[in-house]
Amino acid sequence: MTGMPARLIRDTRLLLLDFDGVITTEAEDVALKAQTLAVFAAISTHFGERALKMMRLAGRAIYDAGGSLQLGPLLYHTAKLLKPAEDPIEPTLARLIDACTGNLDYRGISRAGDRIREGLDLLGDHDIQVAILTNGVRENVFRVLEVKGLTEMFPPEHIFDAISTLDKKNKLHPKPDPQGYRFVLKELDVEPRSCIVVDNSRKNVRAAKREVGCGAAVYVGNSLKRKDRGVIDYLAPSFERLMGEIADVLRGEV
Repeated sequence: MTGMPARLIRDTRLLLLDFDGVITTEAEDVALKAQTLAVFAAISTHFGERALKMMRLAGRAIYDAGGSLQLGPLLYHTAKLLKPAEDPIEPTLARLIDACTGNLDYRGISRAGDRIREGLDLLGDHDIQVAILTNGVRENVFRVLEVKGLTEMFPPEHIFDAISTLDKKNKLHPKPDPQGYRFVLKELDVEPRSCIVVDNSRKNVRAAKREVGCGAAVYVGNSLKRKDRGVIDYLAPSFERLMGEIADVLRGEV
C-alpha cells in the first residue's frame, strides 16, 4: 500500500483514533507502560495494601472473563471493590485515577510534528471530526496531549475512555467490544459507514469494521497478515505518516 487512497476519506465524517501507540509513538507507549510499578507504589502509598489486593482481584476477574488488563477497566473494577458499600463509585475512582496519572513521568513524550498539526487542521477545515477512544483513562490522554501541544485540537467531549462507555447496567464496553464504538458514534451523531477507525490492534479494527460496520479501518504498524486483507483498508507505519498523507489528500496533491 502506497499513499492514502482518496476514496477512504471522501465521505468520512469522523476519524476515530486509538491513543496508546497511535497518538503516542510505540516507544512513548512502552515507556509509559513501563512505569506500572511506580503507579502501583503510588496507589499503595495513597490507599494502603488493601488497594493493591483489590487491584489484583480485579485484574484476575478481568483476565478470567477473557479481557485484557487495560488501565481504565482495571481502575474501575478496583474502585468498585474498594468503595464503601453504599457510596457512589465516582470519588474512589477519581482518587485512584489521580494517584496513577499524577505519578507518571511524561518527560519522554515529544511534541507533535508539523505534519500532524497540519493534518488535524485540514480535517477540521473539511468538517471531519476527530475523536479518541482509549482503553486507558481520559486524564492520561489530557496530560499527553498537553505535552504534545495538541490540547486545542481535541475537545474534551471528543475524548472517550472505557469508563465513558459505562451502560445503565454498570457494565463497561472497552475495545474490541463493538458497543464501545457504537457508543462513541451515537454521541457524535455519526453513521458507522462515515467513520474511519485508526488503531494499532488488529483485533480492534476487525471488530470496528466487521461488527460495527465502520467505513474504513487503518492499522498503524509495519505489516499485515493475510487474514487482515479485506478487513484493514490501509497500513500506516506511524500516526505522523498517516496524518501527512491525509493532509496530501485533503490538499488535492495526490
